[in-house]
Amino acid sequence: MGSGASVSRKTGEASTLQWEKFLHSNQVAPSAPTLTEDDRVSGVYVQGRGTLRTCMFEERINICRYFDAQTGLWLLLPLHWEMDVDFVRYRVQQVMKALPGLADQKEIAAALRQCNYDPDEVISIYLTIFGDVLLEPHKGAQSYPDSNLFRSHSEKNQVIEDLQQRLQLKEKEAEDLLQRSSCLSQESQHLSDVVQNLTRRVVQLEADKQVAMEKLRALLSHTNVPPARANVKASVDHQQLQQASGLARELSVSGKQLRSTVHNMLADMQEQLQQFRAETELMIQRQQEAHGAVEELHSLYQKEASERRALCGKLLELQGNIRVFCRCRRQSDSAGSTGCLEVVSDQELLLVQKGGKKKFVFDSVFSSSASQEQVLDGTLPIITSCLDGYNVCILAYGQSGSGKNYTMMGLNDSPGINIWSVTELLRLCKERENCTYTIKISMLEIYVESLIDLLCENPHSEVEIRTQGRSVTVPGLTQVEVRTDEDILSVMEMGDKHLHLTPDEANIESSCSHLLLIVTVERTDIVCGVTTRGTLTLCELAGSERISKTQATGQRLTETASINKSLMALRQVFSALKSNALHVPYRNSKLTHLLQPCLSGDAKVCVFVHVSPDVKDAAETLNTLTFGSSIRQIALGKAPQNRTPAKTTKAEK
Repeated sequence: MGSGASVSRKTGEASTLQWEKFLHSNQVAPSAPTLTEDDRVSGVYVQGRGTLRTCMFEERINICRYFDAQTGLWLLLPLHWEMDVDFVRYRVQQVMKALPGLADQKEIAAALRQCNYDPDEVISIYLTIFGDVLLEPHKGAQSYPDSNLFRSHSEKNQVIEDLQQRLQLKEKEAEDLLQRSSCLSQESQHLSDVVQNLTRRVVQLEADKQVAMEKLRALLSHTNVPPARANVKASVDHQQLQQASGLARELSVSGKQLRSTVHNMLADMQEQLQQFRAETELMIQRQQEAHGAVEELHSLYQKEASERRALCGKLLELQGNIRVFCRCRRQSDSAGSTGCLEVVSDQELLLVQKGGKKKFVFDSVFSSSASQEQVLDGTLPIITSCLDGYNVCILAYGQSGSGKNYTMMGLNDSPGINIWSVTELLRLCKERENCTYTIKISMLEIYVESLIDLLCENPHSEVEIRTQGRSVTVPGLTQVEVRTDEDILSVMEMGDKHLHLTPDEANIESSCSHLLLIVTVERTDIVCGVTTRGTLTLCELAGSERISKTQATGQRLTETASINKSLMALRQVFSALKSNALHVPYRNSKLTHLLQPCLSGDAKVCVFVHVSPDVKDAAETLNTLTFGSSIRQIALGKAPQNRTPAKTTKAEK
């Protein structure tokens, strides 16, 4: 179809009779696998609101909307309502029938929405990510974590390890060939020296032969004496001639033997040189084959790494680009034996208040006994995507004293997300040998609607936000490059010295400002020359309690009012994103303005809501849990990769 207005007008004129027929029958016939005109108009019964009229709007993809009689507009149908639409229910059943291992219908409905309600594409994606394990029937809650373990891409990692082993074998063969070539070169040099020695000996023998011939001619010349004296010296001349003749024969035999020896040695050398030439050509051919195999292995490695990043990104998209974790603080000694929170499972907890219980569901729930390592491991897949060029944001929300600072900063023996995430990024950078990385850190504080650079040499130096299109920057913000763990600790200590801390009734060292740690990672692939740039924004929000609870006065009252105003602006932004409003009020505060790139669909967001189990904090805990549940219903768009292609030279062109 076209836009929402044209579709609404066309549907109102063309399908009124179909809608009345649906209200009388109160049922919709099972739809075919493809979306037809009859399938676009339907209805769903919602408790408390009655039967709502729904319609599939084809914008960029098919979007299910319902008609709101109060506003006269077609609004986006929430996912848990959309699952009751017969068109969606039919396709969910198709996917569950094809993949018995899937049990979460809400997850299947979300995947259908992402895949334009094409069940075949959803089945193909799940089989690609999880394999044949989904073809087996679901065996309950005990086996579902086992299927999640299958999502760790162990098969992809095994393929990469096999490729690396093949690469090492090829490199070892190349080294052996080089050593053999070196040995053959040395042997050739030795044979050349032998030939030179034999040549010198032949020359010397030729010279000796010439000398002997000269002596022979001299002896023969002495035989021509006068006739009177011939009889006297005849015997002497004859003996000398016999000696010279014997010497000549010996020289002739020696020359023939020497000539035969030289000929044989030259033949052996010729054969060895030919063999050396053949082995050299074979070695060159094997080197070329090894080089081609190495290039092929490099290509396969890049392909596997790209597929692994794509599958990891696809998995995070199916799980949701915005994820909400809940962490419970330990109960204080003065709160009594029982608290107001009960952790049911890894994703559910109950709030006990006024004799009743209210259930809340999050992506992960960490009880008070959960260790710091368990909480940090839950954020590792999101932080890792920063190395691949994605923007990542982690927010810590909750009242003062609920454990936000412990989660983000931690202690000396158990560091929080701020230090641990940068340390993990450095470790992962060192493991990837074919890439070069540059990691820079900035620290910002939002104090009474003022942006303060905590790493500047001038304490409490203010900076301003600049907007260019969809890009939000802070000109003049100090960036410090880190290469070791000591650099990270030094930067954190420098920023902590300039923080604003004010004690109040809720917390002895309560932060009266929002703290933002911005980590920029720039990666360049040495093999293909591609450059990616990712940003990790770690935000520790100030306490969300009411002013009456803090009993603040004077400057502290001004600080608390500014904090609550910025948190209210943050709630308004999340509310607008949840309802898909045309205008999102990012500029209502410096906090939301600075976080605009992280909350506008261009990033992967993780929100930690911190709650207190103390009964006296039940009201603030309910407020925090409600806020976290509303965030979990937001669906951001697909996060793009900040990637710069490799530059091509004129020779390559």
